[in-house]
Amino acid sequence: MQKNLYIVDDHRMLLKGVKDYLEENTDWRVPKTCVSIEECLNALEEAAAKDELPQIAIVDVQLLNESGISLAQKISQNYPSVRCVMYSMYDTVGWITQAQAAGIWGYISKVASEEELVLCIESVFKGEKYFDQKTQHSLKRIEKISPLLTKQEKKILERLLQKKSNEEIANELFISLHTVENYVSHIYDKLCVKNRSELESIF
Repeated sequence: MQKNLYIVDDHRMLLKGVKDYLEENTDWRVPKTCVSIEECLNALEEAAAKDELPQIAIVDVQLLNESGISLAQKISQNYPSVRCVMYSMYDTVGWITQAQAAGIWGYISKVASEEELVLCIESVFKGEKYFDQKTQHSLKRIEKISPLLTKQEKKILERLLQKKSNEEIANELFISLHTVENYVSHIYDKLCVKNRSELESIF
């Protein structure tokens, strides 16, 4: 079986670097690279019509003015045979849990070695989820506290751990700043912390 994957990243040099490395050092082929959500979805639609979908899509968390997590969610919903791996400089637990909810199979930092990237891809290809040790520790911590929080509190916690301001959270979730502040206060109380610094330290 030919092993194919797509790469979606708005940094063209990195895009080319990852493509060249994989094709020169592994048995993976990269028939398509994309710089935007629209370009990727169009490519997948064309590939699906020809029964040529890739097994994996490597997606950057933050594309230019777009969310790679949003793209991963669309791929998971519309093309379930394509397994998404997030590849990003944003490796904090807030980004990882949000990506996990979008249906990703793996999450790896851009500072990871080429060998670890290949290990991640191969694990996902075999049907195994892949998160590095640091990520696994943070995810276990999230799982432990998850029952304490409401659905909305979990969404806000994710964004707090992404270092977003209360104003940014309010705009993203379409709620008032005052409402966000109330939720943040409740989260602090439930997790027995006094501020963001203490919150981040427990993960």
